[in-house]
Amino acid sequence: MNKLIRHFLSMTLLGLIAMTGTVSASGLTLTQYREWQRDPIKKEMLNTYTAGMGQGVTFANVYNKTQKVPMIFCPPGDLAMTGDLTNVVLAKFIAKNNFKPTDEISIILIFALKDAYPY
Repeated sequence: MNKLIRHFLSMTLLGLIAMTGTVSASGLTLTQYREWQRDPIKKEMLNTYTAGMGQGVTFANVYNKTQKVPMIFCPPGDLAMTGDLTNVVLAKFIAKNNFKPTDEISIILIFALKDAYPY
């Protein structure tokens, strides 16, 4: 996907989030994540949101590798970081752990990816 399309999609998502007013200033909470899963429109936004978070962790992994520090997680080489994947990884991890409703999905995803793809 070229840069212009990615930028457009990012700006669209940010606009949708701003219009809904459902994301706190610090990030999407577990409670909000669960609410978004039940709403068909927000569920599509959630896929984009969690795919972006997954990409961010992947980019952090690449950075860590270039700095010769341990990577956050060890994905298979052909792993596509999609919203479907991140939501499956999140759902499995959330089901087997006890989180507070106010815990942020972005932090949970980091631990979920570490659990699913240990280094």
